[in-house]
Amino acid sequence: MPHLPPPALAPTTVPATASPVTASPRTTPVPARPSAPGARPASTARPASIRGSGGYRARSTSALVGGLLVACLVLPGCSGSGDDEAPSPAPASGTAGTGQGGAASPEAPPAGTPTASRTTRFQGADGDVEVGFVGLRVDGQLARLDLLFTPRYAKDPGTGITLYDMAGRRDAAVTLVDSVNLRRYTVVRDSAGVALGAASGTTRTRNNVPVTGSFTFAAPPADVTTVDVYLNDRVIVDDAAITR
Repeated sequence: MPHLPPPALAPTTVPATASPVTASPRTTPVPARPSAPGARPASTARPASIRGSGGYRARSTSALVGGLLVACLVLPGCSGSGDDEAPSPAPASGTAGTGQGGAASPEAPPAGTPTASRTTRFQGADGDVEVGFVGLRVDGQLARLDLLFTPRYAKDPGTGITLYDMAGRRDAAVTLVDSVNLRRYTVVRDSAGVALGAASGTTRTRNNVPVTGSFTFAAPPADVTTVDVYLNDRVIVDDAAITR
């Protein structure tokens, strides 16, 4: 019997089945929450200036700020304001008008104060007193003596100082003594008995400020060229020249 090849099988086809397509359920949009009055609506889009580079720029800014802080700490004179402030001058010692230890500084004399040609000092009850000789001028039968009295107290009393105080708290009796003819000249008085000279109780000044005192005497004889000026029992100007 001859060998016959097996019969060819017809291809089997599987009918294609379509998968059902299901549509996604419709989503209901959630209404946005009402914003507060005056608030700007939020934007979902990122600003173009920071889109895609936000992390890198933040790191670069942090590094830059850190470098500036380190440089500021290293450089001398760096301040938060960026301005260089001049150092404050050191305060001067003592106070204006007074020196160390409370001694007052001399003040400028008042306007119109005459200039003394010579000065002397004596110790008063409360401190030194400076006497300036301005002049002794003869006019007719009278001679006028002009003096400057300046208290130089180490401690300023803070009140007015009278000629009475400077004279040792007693009347300031000013006289002229002619040591050649042994004659003393006292202040003349008017017809009412008032002495023509500075009053001790009303001639007033402040510490280190001169005050003028004028006194009128009978004129010494023409042959007398100098006299000594006394305040009570002490000589305050010796050999005072007489101007005629």
